[in-house]
Amino acid sequence: MRLLRRILLSLVLLILAVPALYGAAALALGMIEAPWREPLPGQERVPVYLLSNGWHVWLALPLRHGEGESAVDWRAWLPETDFAADVSGRDYIAFGWGDRDFYLHTRRPADFRPNLAVAALLGRGPAAMHVMRVPEPDADSGSVRRIEADLLQYHALVAYIRKGFALGGNGRPRPISGAAYSGTDAFYEAVGRYSPIRTCNEWIGAALRAAALPVGLWTPFPFGLMSQP
Repeated sequence: MRLLRRILLSLVLLILAVPALYGAAALALGMIEAPWREPLPGQERVPVYLLSNGWHVWLALPLRHGEGESAVDWRAWLPETDFAADVSGRDYIAFGWGDRDFYLHTRRPADFRPNLAVAALLGRGPAAMHVMRVPEPDADSGSVRRIEADLLQYHALVAYIRKGFALGGNGRPRPISGAAYSGTDAFYEAVGRYSPIRTCNEWIGAALRAAALPVGLWTPFPFGLMSQP
């Protein structure tokens, strides 16, 4: 019996230690900046934003930027007809990535369900891309972080986001019918699977690191994204 109690105690301590170690690693690595660079001198700077609701972060880019072959116009990929409401005056487009089932059934923190969270952590289901049409965010808001990117950094962000969409036979993102939270957002099929290592917020962190923009080394939680200068 004494041996059994010791084994059970060890298992309990191990179960308690895992989330503590995970949180400590997230805090430490989120506070350490990944390699990044300042925008190149003489290049145009493009304002991009991180939007946080306290537990999830979206990356917001201009709806349209540039001229000629280098222009990026998201309306060609994500037309206004994909949104139920009139979004013509919303000049930024925000992207978030995550587990499909958790995303679609957890609109607010109050909707949290442990079974959905466990399934997401185990990577059981496909991913989804959440897209919102928004006005240019207020950089003075505590839930917004403004970042200036040069054109190379901006196009690296665009390329990373595009690779996150699962495309149909027409080469366009595949909308998830009837899944929107409101008239100004939409959901699309996405590539990859959610995991404790690659969370929704870490997807944003990976985008910023791919573009050599300031962000933590690993960002499973919002503070690793929003606390950087």
